[in-house]
Amino acid sequence: MKIRTDEDVRNRLMMSMGLMALGSAILMLGFDIGYGWILAGLILTLGALYNAAKPKEDFIEDERSVRNKEKAGYHAFNTMLILIITLNSLYFYKIWMPSPSQIYALLFLVGIYAWLAFQWMYNKKSDVE
Repeated sequence: MKIRTDEDVRNRLMMSMGLMALGSAILMLGFDIGYGWILAGLILTLGALYNAAKPKEDFIEDERSVRNKEKAGYHAFNTMLILIITLNSLYFYKIWMPSPSQIYALLFLVGIYAWLAFQWMYNKKSDVE
């Protein structure tokens, strides 16, 4: 197995070592959030090594997948706009009065899952045609 050593891989590995060093320093100061920084560094290291084992040509996207992602992004954005309009009308008519943190969490989750669902749908649709 050939491991790539280009600039992308080196930058990710340096960033992961920096995260782990920062986490160790924060942990020495007595804050438990350092464990999270160390864990993030370890996950980034594993991801960088996994990507380094693949050839660079595997990461080049074809035109169809780029078009599907763009189309899914446009429709996910429209879905979020419709959700914002609905939440504002519910708030205006005092049917549901959510806190801002509830609205942000709802928009975040709906946006991500709508994009994933639309991307899956458009990939399935173009495979059939």
